[in-house]
Amino acid sequence: MTHQQEKLSAFMDGELEDNDIINAVKQDDELRAKWQRYHVIRGVMRKEASVAPNLDITASVAAALESEPAIVAPKQSRWRSLPVLGNVVPFAKQSGQLAVAASVAVAVIFGVQYSNQEAPTEPFMTAPTVGPIGGLAPVSLEQTRSLPRNDKNDLLERKRKINALLADHEQQVKLKQAKESEEESSEQGSPQ
Repeated sequence: MTHQQEKLSAFMDGELEDNDIINAVKQDDELRAKWQRYHVIRGVMRKEASVAPNLDITASVAAALESEPAIVAPKQSRWRSLPVLGNVVPFAKQSGQLAVAASVAVAVIFGVQYSNQEAPTEPFMTAPTVGPIGGLAPVSLEQTRSLPRNDKNDLLERKRKINALLADHEQQVKLKQAKESEEESSEQGSPQ
């Protein structure tokens, strides 16, 4: 590190109050670049978003491209050396792509059909009724008519009764356990 760079670093750290370094930075391009880099580093360390480094990497990229060797011809495929396989491999590749596309299309069609089915109107599936032996079936003009169900209120009332019985049972079990624990504690407390 040169003497000027040391003075610049000390000035940036607040250890030096010399105006000569400011004049030196104005006159020297290398020192001015250091000044900018020091400010960027300080801004990054302080997490200041207003400091943005000016990076120009075009010259280094152009130099790297110049030093790269040029590729004159692409490498010949080893499949092209065999006359039959040279024609089969591209065909198999295209066929594989077509098969994948067809599989995706079939999956989409089945998915759409499955998701567009109507939900059953009844909460459960009913078993099909068996007609009389001999192949006779009831005659009806409208076979898809659903029967009205008036027992929903009865079903709800039954569920309420069952829930009340279960709650009562749980309460009696708890009372019995509490009574048994009281009896055990009183037996342990009294001498025998």
